[in-house]
Amino acid sequence: MFKKLLSLLLVSCLVLFSMVTAPVSYAAPAADEAEIENAIAGAVRYLQKEMLAPDYEGVLDWAILGFYAAGKDVEILSRKREAQIKNGEMISEFKNTDYQRTILAALAAGKKPDEYGGRKLVAKVKASQMVSGKFADSVNGTGERLVNAHIWGIISLYAAGEDIPNADKALQWLVEHQNTDGGFGIDTEIQGSDVDITAMAIIAMACLGQDDRYPPVQRALAYLKKQQNDDGSFGAWGTPAAESCAQVVQALVMLGLDPAGDEWSKGGGNPVTGMLKYRLKDGSFSHGSELLPNDMATVQALLALTDYYTGQSIYSRLRLAQRPVVNNLPAGSETDTMTKAVRMKPVID
Repeated sequence: MFKKLLSLLLVSCLVLFSMVTAPVSYAAPAADEAEIENAIAGAVRYLQKEMLAPDYEGVLDWAILGFYAAGKDVEILSRKREAQIKNGEMISEFKNTDYQRTILAALAAGKKPDEYGGRKLVAKVKASQMVSGKFADSVNGTGERLVNAHIWGIISLYAAGEDIPNADKALQWLVEHQNTDGGFGIDTEIQGSDVDITAMAIIAMACLGQDDRYPPVQRALAYLKKQQNDDGSFGAWGTPAAESCAQVVQALVMLGLDPAGDEWSKGGGNPVTGMLKYRLKDGSFSHGSELLPNDMATVQALLALTDYYTGQSIYSRLRLAQRPVVNNLPAGSETDTMTKAVRMKPVID
């Protein structure tokens, strides 16, 4: 009887896990596992050197998220970020995306987003949602042009374990602003689709419960396929870029698709190998063919590599950490221990 009960608990745990996170339909990489591990470790070392420098004054949120994704300590970076917030740096009432990415940093630091740096980040983002379902361009609830502000409103609240307010309307607004070619652009008043924004939109639709069977997701994937370069990489208007490859990798992993599988391979390459072409000797990544260290390219590559390595989106990992799979199991039980192991296992020891 006990064995049957334990089996039922394990099955329930796995079912609930699949409901909370995106489906994973491929195994973690094997043939190039060492290369992926080295790239992750190198990116972390580079970012630590850059962003822990006393004179660094740039954006820290994505690096905090990347370090968390790689299983690294983020305490020092998080303290620096909270100090920035208290000084009003890198966070503006006119930029909802400032609040949204800061939510991700707070979650990665294990802090409550509505207490982080003295700002009520989640409450502000929620309150910014308009009657149309769009998360406004600014946290005061005004501005209906920026597609990325809507996308990251959805992703940040999903990662925080929140139910998306007016989810049906939020999805409808996003789908209504999908271009005829299947892609998405950053601004509703500017024509033209963009690989990066399209990949982000796919992640947002997945956060709203859609998968690759959903027609708008299918159209977005078809757009990305058409934009793929002959070597399997992605970029803007045919020019390869590390960040574009990284965004596509993250979108595919969120859907449970293998970014290095046959479907996304072309000319002997894929989005992962395309991104790795821009890895430099110091562990950083270049934006493109200029082959110069670029902090944002390095952070985005780190996030994509950890997603690919684990087979799970960082946003699903964060959400799982906020919403434990099993809440009523005895502490220390086999299933409870297994659940914690899934949540807490570092990417690189």
